[in-house]
Parts: sequence; C-alpha cells; structure tokens
Amino acid sequence: MIEIFQNFEQMTGRFGTSILIGSGVVFLLLGLCIWISGLALRKILISIAGLAVGIVVGLFVAGRNIFSASLSGALAALIALIFEKVMVVLLAAALAAAIAFTVLAEPYFEKAETTKVQNETSELTITAGLDETLQELKTFGLDAGEKIKQAGTKIPVQIWAIIAAPAVIFLVCGVVLWRWTTALFFSVLGTIVIFLGMILLLSYKGTEPVSHISSKPFISAAIFLAMAAFGTVIQLLLCKKSKKEKITKIKPGKKKGKDKEESEEIVEHDWRSA
Repeated sequence: MIEIFQNFEQMTGRFGTSILIGSGVVFLLLGLCIWISGLALRKILISIAGLAVGIVVGLFVAGRNIFSASLSGALAALIALIFEKVMVVLLAAALAAAIAFTVLAEPYFEKAETTKVQNETSELTITAGLDETLQELKTFGLDAGEKIKQAGTKIPVQIWAIIAAPAVIFLVCGVVLWRWTTALFFSVLGTIVIFLGMILLLSYKGTEPVSHISSKPFISAAIFLAMAAFGTVIQLLLCKKSKKEKITKIKPGKKKGKDKEESEEIVEHDWRSA
C-alpha cells in the first residue's frame, strides 16, 4: 500500500506550482476545520460528502454528463442530510476498515509493478497543466484501484475478519456512543486530510514527505494517534450537548392571593449543540 502513496508522491512532482500550493492550502484548511469542529459542522460536511460522491457517480458511472452529475449530486446530498446520523456511523465504519486494510494488506501488494511505475513517472519532467493533472489523477486512481483489487484477492479469510473487526466495533459504538464515535471519526478524517495537505505542500519543495513518513512509521503513527485523540477531545468540549434550564412559571390560581407554580424545561440550542 505504501507504494501507491509513493506513486502519488512521484506524480505530484509533475503538478504545476499553483496547483500544488492551492490544493495543499485548501486541504490543510479543510482538514483543520474537520479536525476541530467536525462534530458541530457534521450536517454541512455530510451534505458536501454526499454531493461529491453524487457528482463522481454522475460523471463516471451514470450518464457521464453535467446534467446527470448535478442531479445525482443534489439527490445524494439530500439523502445524506436526511439520514445524517446513519451516514456518519457508516462512514466511520468504512474509514476504520480502510485504515485496517492499509496496515494489514501491505504484504500482499506487488512491489515490482509499483517500482516500475515510479521509475516511469520520475522520468517525466514536464509540468502538467490542469487538464493533464486531472487526467493523471484519473489514471492514478484506476491503477491504484486495480492494485488494491489484486491485493484483495490474495488476502486470506482470517485477515479479512481482522479488517472487518474495527468496522463492526464502530457500528456498535455508533449506536451506543454516537457523539464519541462521530467526534473520533471526524478527528481521524481531519487528521488524514491535514496530512494530505502537508504532503502536497511539502511535495512542492521536493522533500519527498511520503518517503520520510514511511521511513519512520512508529513516529508517524504516534503523531497521527496523538492528533486524532486531541481532536476528539476538543470536539467533545466545543460541541456540547443541548443545554436545559429549568424556569418557573407562575400562573394565577382560582383563589385570590394564591398562585400556582409550575416548572418547565426549556431547551436551548446553539451551533455547538449535538
């Protein structure tokens, strides 16, 4: 799996300066937003995720034109917004399984083919424009998908069971501890997006960030876990539960001079309520 990330690093060497810096800054800011306030902004983020998935489906699967992409994007965003809490739990389970697959499936990837692609990519020195960049990303995605598919056919059943275990745990925790699961999901997702933004920005300098991360896996994993834990705690603190205040209403009684007191609960909602 690490070879796929290294292929991506090699590919970014051909991206234009404005593309690398612009996309790196966007991913970095987006990652910080998800990492710190994902629980509070979950409706917006889930809607955007549904919109993005719908547009991709419309462009590459159904219809393959602007109208189908717009229609499927709007429909997917609406469905994601309606089933927001369910979608968060499902995405958290999928992300947990993806991380487990990334770690456990590494021995089953063919390294020779990946190295060949790296060598071919490194020989290309012409800076790619926007159209060429999109085409390279599409080619890279198809190639990475094929390699993942090939590795998946070699993974034994017991490893698949271990990969599925975190997804099952997140599904159960999503039902029992929804706020904690959601905060952890957005914190991990935000950390991944931050790492992606930093990789793009550092690739502009030619520092080969993926190679440095893979050369120090334990330090990188410790930093990742620390960021994920910190982001989870911050989100739980910033996005508090709905506040309830008891107020006393005084209603006049039937007899003169006597009043009837009733206590009611008023629920206050603000943007941090979850």
